[in-house]
Amino acid sequence: MLTEKVNATAPNTTAPNRAASVMLGAAEKPDGFVTIASGNKKQLWEAVNTRSNDKQQRQQHLAKDTALGPVYRRLSVSIHYLNLRLSDPPNPPTPTLTPPTPPHNAPHTPPPSPPPSPRRAWHSTPHPTLPLLSTSLGKSAQITSLRTSTPHSILEGGHTRSIRSTAWKPHLRPGELGLVTGSFDGTAGVWRRDEGDDGEREDGEDWEFSVVLEGHDAEVKNLAFSPSGQYLATCSRDKSIWIWEEVDGADEWETVAVLTEHEGDVKCVAWAPSEGDEGECLASASYDGTVRVWREDGEGEWGCVAAESEQEADAEAPKPKHRRLITCSADTTLRVWKRVEAAEAESGGIPSTMRAAAQGEKWVIEATLPAAHTRAVYAVAWSERTGRVVSCGGDSRIVVYGEVEGGADGVVEGGDGEKGEGKEGEKGEGKEGEKGEGKMGNGKWKILATAEMGHGPYEINHVTWCQRFDGREGEMVVSSGDDGAVRAWEVSE
Repeated sequence: MLTEKVNATAPNTTAPNRAASVMLGAAEKPDGFVTIASGNKKQLWEAVNTRSNDKQQRQQHLAKDTALGPVYRRLSVSIHYLNLRLSDPPNPPTPTLTPPTPPHNAPHTPPPSPPPSPRRAWHSTPHPTLPLLSTSLGKSAQITSLRTSTPHSILEGGHTRSIRSTAWKPHLRPGELGLVTGSFDGTAGVWRRDEGDDGEREDGEDWEFSVVLEGHDAEVKNLAFSPSGQYLATCSRDKSIWIWEEVDGADEWETVAVLTEHEGDVKCVAWAPSEGDEGECLASASYDGTVRVWREDGEGEWGCVAAESEQEADAEAPKPKHRRLITCSADTTLRVWKRVEAAEAESGGIPSTMRAAAQGEKWVIEATLPAAHTRAVYAVAWSERTGRVVSCGGDSRIVVYGEVEGGADGVVEGGDGEKGEGKEGEKGEGKEGEKGEGKMGNGKWKILATAEMGHGPYEINHVTWCQRFDGREGEMVVSSGDDGAVRAWEVSE
């Protein structure tokens, strides 16, 4: 069940509609899973070491699109709005607490979205360990206490244009906080705060805007720290990805690599943990319609080891193992991908693959999730606790998916869709597919619950899973929308 719980704000920028399927976002967690958003498509990816000598027999499953029943059937999970507001936007709309009953077999199609709030809520990021949530709101970043549902700090004065995304620096000493903000002004800002306690003291003036990372020629759309905290990746409308490393003991950052193989705006980046001697792995999603996987060679050199290329076909795929990646796109679909060993990839019959690059990695589609959205999907996130997936997009719908069989051995979080500052958001024209269950390599995915008009008539820019600190166990979903609100939703049985 989905229930709302938070509110906040931030701005927008659009790009021309170049393709029906556009990769808009990506994200990966230390457990080894990645989610990538690309318009209205969500896809899941799992990596298997191509150099592995493991000969264990893998069960084969048919991976293909299937006819699906209405989304409103057999919902074992529900979504409820939690009336816990972390910040109040101007003229907040009243959310729909339960999905309306649509005509039989006909998904809800929202009316045209109204103009976004001047302080659009672009992105919200929970702290990895503390009860804090950062949200990009105009030219400022608001930090909210998840324990008290009150503002903790407001960081402003570091950027000349709106902040697009935020990322918490992991593995800092107790009492120290670090946040990086990516802005439409083309820079990333590093903020520091020395708490000397549990991080919940409320005094925004204690934050120091310590470093400006310059290099991109256009807006910074997304940024993410590697699981180890060693690297920071930023991506931009200038089609490049920059990888940064902080110099020990100084407020200085070095540029480790500049990756320029994408041919369109790079919408999102996501990290995976290192495996063996392969080093840390980065996934990126672009408006050029591709997803790329990058690796460090162990000697400080970064290169593209795989690039996604879609081919529609039915085929058998290996049973999932190790890492997976999920993507979403402007055509309203979500897909799960996995990395397979070279021998498996060469056996043929793969429905869609990422072509191998330097190290010969192969990635294949493991599953296509049930259709649910009627407009572009802007973000997707994978729950680390339950393995469930949540998505949002231009139809103001929040959808929760569950894996019926098998199960994921790790999780990842989602990336952002593409829209522009002060302009109408990018929209995909995806078909109104039927809803139900979709087959996948290691089981099935089905829609567990939906929340219609989660931010009223406004588009929802981002969703993420977040631990609860309000006296309840478990986690909640946090959504950020064009109405300037950040909302919390309870997913209950």
